[in-house]
Amino acid sequence: MLDMHTHVWPHAPGTPNPTYDRLARICETAVAAGITEVAITEHCHRFKRVIDEVLPHWEHDGDAALRAAADHSIEVESGGDLDAYVAALVDAQDRGLPLLIGIEVDRIPGAIEPMAQLLDDYPFDVRLGSVHWLGSWLIDDYGNPSFAREWATRSTDDVWRQYIDAIDELAMSGMVDVLAHLDVVKVAGRRPDDVTAHEDRLAQIVVASGLAVEVSSAGWRKPCDEFYPSPTLLDRLVSAGVPLTTASDAHTLEHLGWGYDRLAVELDRRGVTELTSFDRRRARKVSR
Repeated sequence: MLDMHTHVWPHAPGTPNPTYDRLARICETAVAAGITEVAITEHCHRFKRVIDEVLPHWEHDGDAALRAAADHSIEVESGGDLDAYVAALVDAQDRGLPLLIGIEVDRIPGAIEPMAQLLDDYPFDVRLGSVHWLGSWLIDDYGNPSFAREWATRSTDDVWRQYIDAIDELAMSGMVDVLAHLDVVKVAGRRPDDVTAHEDRLAQIVVASGLAVEVSSAGWRKPCDEFYPSPTLLDRLVSAGVPLTTASDAHTLEHLGWGYDRLAVELDRRGVTELTSFDRRRARKVSR
């Protein structure tokens, strides 16, 4: 199995440059869990260069409290050195660690072009694409009152439509290789009455984009209590021949490969025997 979505930093203050020893420990933990390759894919917003060059283009919306919560969320987690981060991963890879040089490209509303230009400066193996922000709303931070209250004031159908519009923009941008936690909009357990219509549109977008999709155990750790993408959406993607990766979205060593026994059952059930890895953004098939 692969773990194509991991982080060196938890969701907390602090962005120390990853050392070789730290990266070696991540790889050792992954191998012990039966993982043959691990991609280090830190969130783009954690790097100072992204804050300086991309976030000024962010199209904020919402009231003052929501915008302040968004600014605070970014400020608390920012400060990383993108050049040093990539250099550390390149060095570790050159020294034989089974890792991929990656980044999680959070779609920043209004900032697709400057983000794409910045990313092209680095030798990433894989770029994960994700949607966490709808305007100034961090949709998966359901523990923050300023963000959580949005679920109570907005139509769930409208939220899902807006989220899928954002996925469509990201998928067609050409700047990512894999769509991460494809239906993370369900994370807080809010689902529209007609999920099928929304999943049909998501599947159409994915097929048209030609991108890979991660099958992630992370949803089992969330209120939705369901892996990403949902069983019915995964059925559609497998039937359409969409390339798949596997992921834990680990922010700690304990979560590397977490839930992979259950994930393997879901893949076996659908006859998935190959996964997709990457080398300098070129897809390659690997056996599970």
